[in-house]
Amino acid sequence: VTGLPAGPFLCWALLGFVCLSGIAVEVKVPTEPLSVPVGKTAELSCSYSTSVGDNFALEWSFVQPGKPISASHPILYFTNGHLYPTGSKAERASLLQNPPTRGVATLRLTDVRPSDTGTYLCHVNNPPDFYTNGLGLINLTVLDSSKGRVAGTLIGVLLGVLLLSVAAFCLIRFQKERKKKPKETYGGSELREDATAPGIFEQSSMKVDSSKGLLERSPSTSTVTTTKSKLPMVV
Repeated sequence: VTGLPAGPFLCWALLGFVCLSGIAVEVKVPTEPLSVPVGKTAELSCSYSTSVGDNFALEWSFVQPGKPISASHPILYFTNGHLYPTGSKAERASLLQNPPTRGVATLRLTDVRPSDTGTYLCHVNNPPDFYTNGLGLINLTVLDSSKGRVAGTLIGVLLGVLLLSVAAFCLIRFQKERKKKPKETYGGSELREDATAPGIFEQSSMKVDSSKGLLERSPSTSTVTTTKSKLPMVV
């Protein structure tokens, strides 16, 4: 075609050739996040379409929540007709179909744990299929299980009842001890308001006795006085 630069024309020609030949890599993964209870097996679906050749390679990797894709760690990879599990999940990771050369690259992860929560990357590489990046992302959430939540709730309730029982027991015992405790008595060095100092009681008693004596002698005295008043006066 005249009038078109050689560079763009060549790119369009190669693009048309790739599309018509059907050698572009296309990876499909679920769009919805996957949730699996702890201890169960998770199957992370991944399918692809390409013409598998000698350079076909598949890699599964994992990245923790909140971290970029560049910080992902490999779980397993398939190349040269062999499967190589790697990393901390190697013993629990496998492929649903091995070898994954028929368009299915689903990852199976057994005995999932809370630490398995994150993003999983299914990467298919099949040179010279460079039309797409051949990458699919799946978000997995491991659920902290229903039995564990029920057990945790039950334990919390029992602990709460136990604490309330201990508090009530201590309060009742304190009230009983308070009722049984005798009233405080004052020591010898302490004086009560109605107490009498030593010596004062004896003086008071003496005063009372003397006053009683005077009262007893009063009638006789008055009689003598009256008698004397009746005697004739002698000049």
